Amino acid sequence: MPDFALSANLGYLFTEYNLIDAITRSGEAGFRAVECQRPYHISPSDLRLACERAGIPMLVINTAKGDQGRFGLSALHDAIPQARQAINQAIAYAKEIDVKYIHILSGITSAPSAFDTLCFNIDYALEMLQGTKVQILIEPINTYSVPGYFLSSVQCASNVIAKINSDRVGIMFDCFHILHIKGSRKALLETFKSLKTDVRHIQFASFPDRNEPNKNSFSYAHLFNSFLAEGYSGYFGAEYQPTGLTEASLDWMKDFQI
Repeated sequence: MPDFALSANLGYLFTEYNLIDAITRSGEAGFRAVECQRPYHISPSDLRLACERAGIPMLVINTAKGDQGRFGLSALHDAIPQARQAINQAIAYAKEIDVKYIHILSGITSAPSAFDTLCFNIDYALEMLQGTKVQILIEPINTYSVPGYFLSSVQCASNVIAKINSDRVGIMFDCFHILHIKGSRKALLETFKSLKTDVRHIQFASFPDRNEPNKNSFSYAHLFNSFLAEGYSGYFGAEYQPTGLTEASLDWMKDFQI
């Protein structure tokens, strides 16, 4: 039987609770890891202890978004010092909490310098991560959800991966975003197959409204069987907006029971 290792994204799930309690609730609900977009209001030692008590790892954290409306800093040439502060902050948390991945947010820009600036900052992150096992993720994010986001295409993400040329940099493959970018289940699967050697983590929510996964037009469990058959062995991150309380929204997890 397939092994679906499910992760709860605490930027969307269990937001009825403070972050420490949300980690506890995730473990109780059956998730095998958590992800946290913005953990920086809690000390990393407290987060590490919460994960240890819950018996689950914190898998992914994001770099800080920056000022309102920026949605990241790492592709903004005029914000290189702030981007590096955000990277340093994420690295400090990742080391303390034993996080596997740091998702570097590129930000909102169409400047010609954006690609080179993003690669420059990723190179900096890799240099600062020497001697650790922490890896870097980048994520194609659709411009319907985040207008003007720089890293908004699969091709751009592939170009960054090729330019950096490091096995410690991979792609966060968010099915919701890829469906917005590509438009169909068939295209989603084809895109995964084309990227599979670089995909480190998968996220999912219903399309197009980003609610519970069982509100989707097709079965994610069946699709993920195909991903596993293609060699994927990582976690599947639930990153959806519950239509009510989180615990009341978890019926979809039955589709993934083995």
